[in-house]
Amino acid sequence: MSDYGEPKFEDLVEVKSNEILSNARETKKCIRRAARQIILEKSGKRFFEDTYQRNYSSSELKQRPFLNIGPGSFRHKHWRLADKTYGDSGSTWTEMRRGVSQSKFDHEWDLYDRKPIDIGDNTLCAVYSSHVIEHLFAPDVSFMLSEVNRILKSGGVLRLVCPDAALMVEAYDRQDWEYFFFYLSVMTHRAKKPLSKHSELELRRMCSVFLLDWVSLVVHPKSPDRFSPNRCMEFIASYPTTYDALDAAGALSPRAVNKEVGAHVSWYNYRKLFIILEATGFVNIRRSGFAQSRLPIMRDRSYFDRTDCEMSLYVEAEKP
Repeated sequence: MSDYGEPKFEDLVEVKSNEILSNARETKKCIRRAARQIILEKSGKRFFEDTYQRNYSSSELKQRPFLNIGPGSFRHKHWRLADKTYGDSGSTWTEMRRGVSQSKFDHEWDLYDRKPIDIGDNTLCAVYSSHVIEHLFAPDVSFMLSEVNRILKSGGVLRLVCPDAALMVEAYDRQDWEYFFFYLSVMTHRAKKPLSKHSELELRRMCSVFLLDWVSLVVHPKSPDRFSPNRCMEFIASYPTTYDALDAAGALSPRAVNKEVGAHVSWYNYRKLFIILEATGFVNIRRSGFAQSRLPIMRDRSYFDRTDCEMSLYVEAEKP
């Protein structure tokens, strides 16, 4: 049970599973629903494999000219993977956070070291990176994008996905606490009681913590000067704009700590990302959307754009 006497999420899942299994009609409905999903997934897999074959030659596909940076659980036969490991355990970020074992990746690349990735110039057709750049400081992101520009072929496409700071800042400024509580209550089950049971002050305090935690280390347990919830709220209010507060919080995030923990330390909206992409040599920069890549192979929702789509920014750019 939770602190407020409500069943925990996994307990609810177990109860509901037993209810379904004890009811033959409900069991059949669930099996049919699962069967439909399996058929749709197989159909999608055939479609996108045909898309690869149609758009790329056999010799190209043998080279696997596509790279996913920070792939998490992503594994695809045509794609290479670049990731880093943490600490003595040699675990990836996903293994460290979720305790899920992963197969090996192709390129060890710690962007905090700012060493070139072991891929030749003008080699790749596409690069994808989802919810990675917010874990890096601005100079690291610029280095990463310069490297991506180097390894892409002319006309190659980069697709970046990250939290959209504009959505968070606008929600905070208009006191749209539901925006934050959807993530806290529905997506992560971190909120202990319903939004309606909190006072306005409590909501602002909780959402202040969420906002600063999303862009910095100031509330992280390993921060040398960890903020209290009240301090988070006062810190944001002390700056002319919420964006100024986010910048200040990021500046207080120790690089050495984040090299170890891999948390969020930066924020991006479309304008900020556009400027960085342009400065690192990209052209045809444009805002995209969920499963709306200009490159057909990256519209496959089984593999791409799977993280927090309701709060994400999607941007694509090309190498000249």
